[in-house]
Amino acid sequence: MKMPKKYIIDRSKLLPGDIVLTAEVAAVSKIVRLATFSRYSHAAIWVDGTMIEATQDGVFSKNIQRLILDKPGHADVYRSKDPLTRDQAIQICDYARSLVGTLYALDEAMLVLPKRKLGLAETKRQFCSRLVALSYEQSGFDLKNLRHPLFCTPRMLSVCTAFEKVPGMVREALSEEIAFAETDDPGKKNQAHLFEWLNAVRDLVKKDAILNSRFDIQAVNDVNELLTAHPHLDETITALIRSNEYLTFYNHDTKNEHLAYRYNKFAMIEKLSWYQNPGDFLMNELSKEPEMFRRFEIMTSVMIDKFDETGLTYFYEHVRLYKNLMTGVYVRLKHIAIGFNWIGEDEDAEKVYELASMAASVIRKAQVTLGEI
Repeated sequence: MKMPKKYIIDRSKLLPGDIVLTAEVAAVSKIVRLATFSRYSHAAIWVDGTMIEATQDGVFSKNIQRLILDKPGHADVYRSKDPLTRDQAIQICDYARSLVGTLYALDEAMLVLPKRKLGLAETKRQFCSRLVALSYEQSGFDLKNLRHPLFCTPRMLSVCTAFEKVPGMVREALSEEIAFAETDDPGKKNQAHLFEWLNAVRDLVKKDAILNSRFDIQAVNDVNELLTAHPHLDETITALIRSNEYLTFYNHDTKNEHLAYRYNKFAMIEKLSWYQNPGDFLMNELSKEPEMFRRFEIMTSVMIDKFDETGLTYFYEHVRLYKNLMTGVYVRLKHIAIGFNWIGEDEDAEKVYELASMAASVIRKAQVTLGEI
């Protein structure tokens, strides 16, 4: 029997800051559509390599290649009518990332219209369209007729005159794309580890009346502020982040045999031999790295400064975490450069080696702080 067609968003056409609106068929999605008078039930934001969304599990990133649609009309992409500047796109995407770990505000999502009309107070919790609207608002972006970002709906995003629907963003999914989407999602495991220790910190704060009155723990930044103000909690919270794979999840890729080419030169050369245009494959691999480099460089510096200021083990562990993440970038860049050398594109290889050298300098800076050199 012929399998029904499935559809997927064309990842290659997405730009940082793009808004992904979906009309899913799950029961809760139908309720949201009814409650907000919208054909869309969910909103997410593309942050150059991944999608940040607020679901019932909380705010986290999602591989958009795992979003398989039953009908092409089940998703649309909206984009700023005026092209975003690079600085705007960075601010929008960084803010969305800063909310990772935040709890979901289901009641606010369901009652968004009456809450706005009654003037009820919002919380720091997120729901999908609020996350998108706030990411734009905090950058100074003019949302024009979207006057209440805190209580906006997916429909309000779709009719906001600052945005327009981008045609041709959904295409038929290939069989291998459907098969990939059905495999186990390592991102779910990473999300579970983050929320496990964040929830433990939330419980810790709730048990102390003074802390509970001062701190609403949502994202990781809130934990950083808590520890800076109350360093006596360092040992307890450090034990929590060490209790699962949160600090070691960075090496998940290295254990995936399908991604061995990123970490082994012989596997890279073998991989390139499969392609008629191996240079295109290498450029696609390279396109994923600069944004990760930028983020990990910033976070390495932030955590080094935090550790220098406080001497807390919690920040020491995060320096080590971001050093390891940057090491992954360094290794992948070296193997991309090896690939360019192998196909005779020595000039491109040299540029990638230069970027790898910059990554190495960030790693050395972290090693000095960690006392490794």
